[in-house]
Amino acid sequence: MIRGLIDDLLGKAIRPAAVSAAGTLTVPPSFGVYRVTSKQRTGREYRFGNHPIRGQELVNQYGGASLVALFLDRELAKELANLLNR
Repeated sequence: MIRGLIDDLLGKAIRPAAVSAAGTLTVPPSFGVYRVTSKQRTGREYRFGNHPIRGQELVNQYGGASLVALFLDRELAKELANLLNR
C-alpha cells in the first residue's frame, strides 16, 4: 500500500529542468525531497525543503544529499519524505 502511494507521488514530480534558478531558490518555487547520503546517523534518511537551498544545507550539514524528487507543491514533498522515512 505504501509503495503505491510513493509511486503516485513520484508520478506528480517535475523534472529539475522545469524550474530556473533565482538566487538561492527557483522560479517557480519548488520543493525537493532529498536522501541524506552520509555515513553518520542522521535520524531520518529523507528530508524535504526549498529547492535547491535545502539540498545544499544537507550537504553542508551531513556531507552529502541527493535529490529524489522535485515538486511545485510543498505538501507533496512533505508527504513523500514522510512515506519514505517509514
